Amino acid sequence: MGPVSALPPILEGQRRWQLAALIGFALGQALAAGLIAFATRDVFEALRTSANAPLAALAGIVAAGFAIAILRYGERVVAERLGQDYTAALRLKIFLHLSRVPARALAQRRVGHLSMRFVGDLSSVRNWISLGLARLVSAAIVLPATLFVIILLSVDLAVAAGLPVLLGGTAMAVVAFRLRGTHKRLRSRRARLAADMTERVVHAPELRLLGRMETERRHLSSRTGAMVACAIERARGVAFLRVVPDVLTGVVAGCVFFTAFRTGISGALAAGALAALALAIRQLGDLAGVWDRNRAFIAARDRCEALLAAPTLPVPAACAQEDLTDAPPELRFEATVAPGLQEIDAAARAGTKVAIIGGNGAGKSTLLALAAGLEHPTSGRVTLAGRDVAGLQCNERHRAIGYLSGRSPILAGSLRRALAMGAAERPADSEIEACAEAFGLGPVLHRLGGLDGIIAEAGRSLSSGEVRRLLLARVALSGSRLILLDEPDDALDAPARTLVENWLLATDATALIVTHDMELARKLDEVWLMARGEVVASGPPGDLLPAKNHAPAALERTRNTINSTL
Repeated sequence: MGPVSALPPILEGQRRWQLAALIGFALGQALAAGLIAFATRDVFEALRTSANAPLAALAGIVAAGFAIAILRYGERVVAERLGQDYTAALRLKIFLHLSRVPARALAQRRVGHLSMRFVGDLSSVRNWISLGLARLVSAAIVLPATLFVIILLSVDLAVAAGLPVLLGGTAMAVVAFRLRGTHKRLRSRRARLAADMTERVVHAPELRLLGRMETERRHLSSRTGAMVACAIERARGVAFLRVVPDVLTGVVAGCVFFTAFRTGISGALAAGALAALALAIRQLGDLAGVWDRNRAFIAARDRCEALLAAPTLPVPAACAQEDLTDAPPELRFEATVAPGLQEIDAAARAGTKVAIIGGNGAGKSTLLALAAGLEHPTSGRVTLAGRDVAGLQCNERHRAIGYLSGRSPILAGSLRRALAMGAAERPADSEIEACAEAFGLGPVLHRLGGLDGIIAEAGRSLSSGEVRRLLLARVALSGSRLILLDEPDDALDAPARTLVENWLLATDATALIVTHDMELARKLDEVWLMARGEVVASGPPGDLLPAKNHAPAALERTRNTINSTL
């Protein structure tokens, strides 16, 4: 299996410069705060001692106010860019990682939970970086700088203002620390509820038909109640964090004025200190949401790391090997063992059409997934034209292998894309339309208004038979030299089965076809009979399957022979 992936580093590439810009914005705000404090002191001194307006000091206050506004605007824009850039990198890394996870392991994960990774968790990551980390950097620079400015104005005022700010900050830290468990529980309950809803909403009409609506309503109501209770508990704590700075505004002002009266400090110095403190308390208010976003980020980070820790298929090493030719390849299973499969030794000669038959759970689909490179054997290997399938580069596998299963993707979008997405190079529209017509999709073309017509996600706007025809046409358009079809005749009517049969017999590609249609199996070159994860028999159809005109007794004996292996 491939190595475990780690989260992308935050300080990588252009994100280093974005963080440096945030530090620069914070330093600028600190300098502006100092200018406002000293200019305010000078204005109040002039009010007491001079009849002339201190134009320079007033201009300084106005300029510093504009500077702070511009700097905070720039900080917000750059912080959002930093958060979005990092989230985009993480989103892409998770997607690429999941593309290398074995198909069986990915199928076992709930769609709702995977959706939460790409929506809820990535939103938490972005919020932490753009609204949490950026403000933490700003506060870490502006708050000490503001305190230094007040010390320059008056040590007594710095002590008077610093003590309540310290106590308020400590109270905020204690409450925030106690919120960490609440936040984790809320994230977990919200994720479970979202997964439950995602799983059920697409099946709501059928759940009603099954008489499950009351049961599902109670289940969702119970989950919702637990989530709401936890959300209210968190809201109380967050509300406390947000009101502390408001309380501090009055407390700090009272302490500063009291100290000024008691020590005889001039009103000008007190006014300058309060001007600086106003900016400091504003930063403290910004910090109120930082811890909350940090806890959300930690929960999201842990979930993303767990997802990135899922074992992946091995990454092919870049080495000089002869490229696959356009000739039909030979496919070999050499002592191949995988979950659900015993040791498999079998080969499909170049250009051979092999029918794979057997009971449910015999390992037929797993065998095709191994051949497609969607699974990796625990021992042994699978080779294509002498090359290990696991060692094929992505573009080689794309060009060589056409794969159809019950989980083959149909993305929301145009009919053109749905048909041509398996081709290494986009075919001409005329070729796509001809192939669609050949596979009986003429009515779909007409109904949707041509290749530009839109198909719903997972082909839900098509019938099950039309979905199967579309996927078969996609494989045919791909021009693949190895065709792997998992029950291609499923949901097809008799004319469509004939189309599939004629196509398979006409192509010179090597093909493995999982099927329960004995009529189709009889017309192929070879049959592999599977049971208990093994190929228990292989050979020409005439040796393993009864002829269509066999007497009932002979047919029954053949069935008994097959059933005894199952």
